[in-house]
Amino acid sequence: MKKILIIAMVCFWAVGLLAETNGEFGMQVLKISTGADDAAMGGTGAFYANNAFRFISNPAAGNISKYQGITFNQNYWIFDTTLNSLSYLKSSGKSSFGIGYRYLDYGALDGATDDGQQTGKFYPMDLIVSMGMAYRVLPTHYVGVNVNALYEKIDIESALGGSVDLGYRYLTPLQGIELTAAVKNMGKTNKLGNEDIDLPLSTEFSIIGRELEKYLPWDAVHISSEVKILKHVDDDDFKANWGMKALIRDNFSLKLGYKFNHDTESISAGFGLKLKRINIDYAFAPISDEIDDVHMIQLGYRF
Repeated sequence: MKKILIIAMVCFWAVGLLAETNGEFGMQVLKISTGADDAAMGGTGAFYANNAFRFISNPAAGNISKYQGITFNQNYWIFDTTLNSLSYLKSSGKSSFGIGYRYLDYGALDGATDDGQQTGKFYPMDLIVSMGMAYRVLPTHYVGVNVNALYEKIDIESALGGSVDLGYRYLTPLQGIELTAAVKNMGKTNKLGNEDIDLPLSTEFSIIGRELEKYLPWDAVHISSEVKILKHVDDDDFKANWGMKALIRDNFSLKLGYKFNHDTESISAGFGLKLKRINIDYAFAPISDEIDDVHMIQLGYRF
């Protein structure tokens, strides 16, 4: 079983790396960090995040521990666009089920014909509805799958589609060290007007370290970190993300991240506060001098 899981994940990963596309790329919302945890830690941290969005970042992250809760995130993204997301996740530690949506609102844009005549305002938007399931198939092996319904609208044209994400987690013999992988955005939409739309297929591989506080003298601080290597089919370059979370006395956390080889993104940071069953998180990610900074506010309730 172990060999089958590893071989299957390697095959899917290779498909993602070698994939070619012929159309225009759409649904870029699929590449945006969904929650404040993920954004603050440079696009990492799904496997030690305390929220209902973690299965969206990697389908196998849904059942890392017992959890039942709902999380809402408001992302004030670039160019006055906003991304709001809501998710519910229930996990027993052996299996999990999650469902949620992501809605990207571009605001009002000015429409014009090919000869420059104004046609009035239009309101483009992207909507994703996701459902995910994850299972512990062996004591040290976890797998997960997400199914996504996609909708994109630009002016009077719109497109419908679907995609699938696969995730894998392996607890290595080294204490506190885990390996994870994912292939995301495998799917298709119908044409947007006369244009074929390709999804931003991506492959990811991560090394995660937990219990890193054993190397430090502070017993009240729990430290986790992740290094992720990723490749998008619409980009020739490999990218790397790093993130770290320091949990202080189980109710306050500091987060830091960095994205390597990204065009405009680099450092990010944030914090989280736990008030009984309520979690409040904030993330800040400066983009560039020409583009607005990104701010995220996240609220979670654990049942």
